[in-house]
Amino acid sequence: MTLAVLGSAGALALLVVLISTLQRRLFLIRQVAFPLYVAAVIAAVWVFTLLQPTFRPVAMARVLHWMLLLLGLVTVLRLLGLYLFDIHLTARRGLRLPPLLPAVTMAFVYLLTSLVSLRLSFPQLNVTPLIATSAVTSLVLGLALQPILGNFFAGLVISIEKPFRINDWIRVGDQEGRVVSITWRTTHLRTRDNDNLVIPNGKLADERVLNYYYPHPMHMERIKVSLDSDTPPYRVRQVLIDCCTDIQGVLDKPSPEVHALAFDPSAITYELRVWIEDVAHNSRIGSDLRYRMWEELKKQGMAIRYPTQTVELAPRRRQGAAREGGAAAEGPRPARLYVAEGAERGHTLALDAGAPLTVGRSRSCTLALTEPNASKEHLKIGWEDDAWTLTDLDSSFGTQVNGQPATRAALQPLDRIAIGNTVMIFETDVH
Repeated sequence: MTLAVLGSAGALALLVVLISTLQRRLFLIRQVAFPLYVAAVIAAVWVFTLLQPTFRPVAMARVLHWMLLLLGLVTVLRLLGLYLFDIHLTARRGLRLPPLLPAVTMAFVYLLTSLVSLRLSFPQLNVTPLIATSAVTSLVLGLALQPILGNFFAGLVISIEKPFRINDWIRVGDQEGRVVSITWRTTHLRTRDNDNLVIPNGKLADERVLNYYYPHPMHMERIKVSLDSDTPPYRVRQVLIDCCTDIQGVLDKPSPEVHALAFDPSAITYELRVWIEDVAHNSRIGSDLRYRMWEELKKQGMAIRYPTQTVELAPRRRQGAAREGGAAAEGPRPARLYVAEGAERGHTLALDAGAPLTVGRSRSCTLALTEPNASKEHLKIGWEDDAWTLTDLDSSFGTQVNGQPATRAALQPLDRIAIGNTVMIFETDVH
């Protein structure tokens, strides 16, 4: 009896040491470690029965036979599960499965295998009560764990459909953040405040989820600003587009756009649309753009309008002043020339009635252009016959006013003067 106990204990210790050694070195052994340890216990019992022949009842032999059969089947099924979940689905197909899914699936398979092998080893044993008891128990547990099971299956659907992935920036309801973890029950978001937001997967299945990273992390940012309605829109457009230069995170392509959204009372509402590379930085990028817009609009003398109303009462004109007509009442209207397109884009020159403004490639001109189609002295603009008048100075390629060739023309507000690819706009303070 003592020899049998020592022999079985020695066999158990030897097998445990061998399994633990191989477990540290081989990945495959680590995956089937539990069945191997149980097999070591069965082997120790078998050694005991060999060394103690009198202690070998028939029931013990059948139990050993059933346990060996079960362990063999469990080992094979564990290897198949390893291939299915870890190699085929995860490594080859790239599915990110909830951690509990393989464990629950394999537990169910092991339970079914144990019942089938028990029926094969003990034909006279009736396993129907066991199955019925298991079904009732499963029903009770299912009703009790309904919210948890709902989150579990929702997590399974998320893992298969992949509406979002790790590191994606998503919005759920009024909450948004970066996905840092997807478990079998919950999804974890890292918010802008660096807080961890835990959302049950069942809620994700019911809510509308906006994924800013699919199909591409590039995102459009919109910034609105209201400006005085007397400010020419082409000037506003150029200033707002120039504000996007050198802003970190703003993409050059697609290029920024400016849209006039609405004509409000005494103001025009514009919208600057820019493309940014990561929506997670839209708050900082929007702030940088507003800083730049305020500075540039201030430099250009463009007033930002706010939702206010002002009532202005025009002063009464004296009858004597109304009768003072004639040429003496009509003086030169304040005017200027704005370069809207071309190498000198953005330049503004005020017109002086006493000295005509000249335009050309010569440095002696009031407005010197680098336009290759411009002559040395291309045109002049001066106050003649009670109007600002453009005169072409026999240029080689000619001058166009509002798309039509012109040698001499009386200019009206917002007339477009083109010399090759350079476009200038005639502006006055009275429209």
